[in-house]
Amino acid sequence: MKKLFLILVLFAGVSFAKEESNAVGLWIGSHTGWWGLDFKHTDNNSAAWDIYLNDFKFGDNSAIGISFGYYFLYYNVIKADASVGSFPLYWGPNIGFGYWSGGEKDKVGSYNGLDVGLNVAGGVSWFFPSSFKMDVSLELLSPSVGHWHQKTKQDDTTWKTTNDPLFGLKGDLGVRILFHAYLF
Repeated sequence: MKKLFLILVLFAGVSFAKEESNAVGLWIGSHTGWWGLDFKHTDNNSAAWDIYLNDFKFGDNSAIGISFGYYFLYYNVIKADASVGSFPLYWGPNIGFGYWSGGEKDKVGSYNGLDVGLNVAGGVSWFFPSSFKMDVSLELLSPSVGHWHQKTKQDDTTWKTTNDPLFGLKGDLGVRILFHAYLF
């Protein structure tokens, strides 16, 4: 009976051990900046949430972005031998906030702005079959389904603020490649 159970586990490519774990990671992509850092928390192998940081620019032209994603995990879709790891699929909502500014402070042509966007993300992860838990993920991001953009610009001696709320698709399809190391 034990051998039968072991064979079923190996062919299913899943782990029945339920655990919560936290990871730190790096990502590169094409949607919200070209690179960034992130923190990922998996909750009993059924869901995960992720905090992404990006657009680290400081000085005369500054920018910083943060986004939050909540993802539903599906471990039984891609079956593989346990010796090569596991390949869960995931999808869920993602909301991002960004702040940017540029030009010389309080001079003609200086500007700042705030962006808020909502989109859907999904992808596949590869959890390495090692004693130290790590994963690599390929993630697709939809164009923003809801987007709010505010820009304040100094013209002559006055500041002008424009708002651009939008519901519908804005932007393009994005891709992120993420690497996580589960440290705690």
